[in-house]
Amino acid sequence: MTATVERPARLELPEKTVRRDQRRWAIAIALVIGWSIATAGLDVSEIVNERGVTQLRKFFAAMVAPDLSPSMLSLTVREAGVTVGYALLGTALAVMIGAVGGVLLTERIWSSQQGVMGRGRYGWATARVLLAVPRSMHEVVFGLILVNILGLDPLVAVLAIGIPYGAVTAKVFAELLDDVSLDAEQALRASGAGRLTAFVFGTVPQALNDLLSYAFYRFECSLRSAAILGIVGAGGLGFQLALSFQSLRYDEMWTLLWALVILSGLADRWSSVVRRRRNSLAAETHADTADPSVVAKAPAADRFLQLSVLVGAISVPVAWVALGIEISNLWSERARILTAELVRDAWPPEIGADGWAGLISDSLDTIALAVLSTAIAFAIASPIAFLARRPSGGRPGLAHVGGLLLSSALRFVLLVARSVPPPVWAFVVVFVLFPGLWPGAVALAIYNGGVLGRLQGEVVENQDPRPAETLKATGATAAGALTVATAPAVASRFVALGLYRWEVAIRETVVVGIVGAAGLGRRLDEQTSAFAYDKIVVTIAALFVVTVAVDFASASIRRSLR
Repeated sequence: MTATVERPARLELPEKTVRRDQRRWAIAIALVIGWSIATAGLDVSEIVNERGVTQLRKFFAAMVAPDLSPSMLSLTVREAGVTVGYALLGTALAVMIGAVGGVLLTERIWSSQQGVMGRGRYGWATARVLLAVPRSMHEVVFGLILVNILGLDPLVAVLAIGIPYGAVTAKVFAELLDDVSLDAEQALRASGAGRLTAFVFGTVPQALNDLLSYAFYRFECSLRSAAILGIVGAGGLGFQLALSFQSLRYDEMWTLLWALVILSGLADRWSSVVRRRRNSLAAETHADTADPSVVAKAPAADRFLQLSVLVGAISVPVAWVALGIEISNLWSERARILTAELVRDAWPPEIGADGWAGLISDSLDTIALAVLSTAIAFAIASPIAFLARRPSGGRPGLAHVGGLLLSSALRFVLLVARSVPPPVWAFVVVFVLFPGLWPGAVALAIYNGGVLGRLQGEVVENQDPRPAETLKATGATAAGALTVATAPAVASRFVALGLYRWEVAIRETVVVGIVGAAGLGRRLDEQTSAFAYDKIVVTIAALFVVTVAVDFASASIRRSLR
């Protein structure tokens, strides 16, 4: 009787606490957005540059009239191959680092058979700290450092993509592995298997499909990063984009940009199909049904996943040979000499003429820039995600065809938005906005809006449609069913994705610094131009501190949503 009386009290208290936490975080987010807007400024005369409208029109006019001359198409195909090669090798390196780092970051590998970490928590904490450093640095930062050691070597792009993405992959792999049931691993350990053996044969097989699925998604991200690295001199489509933009050859730019859109679309489609096939296979494997049609689908899905892995495995050595990778360049005498010189130039670190006040001001501007870009991207992407979802079922008719055309058009807009590198959007936006926080925020908002809209669209598509269909059956309109049934169900997931993009946006502020966007990105660009490596060290350290602080805040907010 006592247990029956006490149970409701224990269950209600956490619910009230969670709601209170959510309200506090909502107020905090609103205040931070307001502060960011005030920091950026609202004086239109100091933000908008009306004289740049003509150049903006010329840029978008070339969108439908790209340069299709044989020489330009030949150049585009060749550089597209270089970009794909960078992405493949960068992804392969990221997956290798992620596989090792993911094991080191899992709590269970450091825990005893009873699940107690004990002294193992020191090894776990050390691994997290070590991998947090490369995870906080944008690939462009690695590229800028490595190009001073290796020159314009293809290894620069591969390492610049693989190292930071490897740290990110390790974190995701660890989370996927920790979510797997402990039963198989504990059974192996109880039978006498060692900790690592039980983990490899008991836990890893259960998470393998999820790990492979994320690896394909990481290739999609690597493709975009390869284009960004090209803009800073690593070669490929991005490098040609920078050259064409310097001479304002917009027709050439759009030839290269359409190539990026096509590559991104293919990678996006491949990644999505792999994830859907993997989810379908998992569902069919665990389905309690004797339907022969369901059983027949499983081998086909499995063969597709195996074929995808095989294609990826074969492509890596092909890209290695085609790009002429020489791993020995890493420890060549020239690399050792240049590394020693770089260390001498960077030590001791120098904060700069503006001192701590300037560094703190730029760090706050970086946070404001990331907040603004994420808020704009979220406000635009969230409604588009509902409209861009693929129609499920429905009867053939004008309404269904219209919905299909609208969703296809919006998905294409999102694809273009995330395929064009942020530095290109920044160059375009700066035509009509004066240098400062706003052009950087708008450029990142366009890019992140494309990524966020795509991720949110998948959340809407994966949502159970039955509650909305039930409301429609009772006479509710489609908009009413969407508002009452679907929107509340996906709201917390939408916010979680927005917070994730905020974390990413902090790192991406670096790439819009080249157009004068305020913050640590502009500071880093100025210091790089002056070869002030002692000051660059301090700026990178500040970026690391800001990134860790934002990651911590974001993680705390996401926990309140659970």
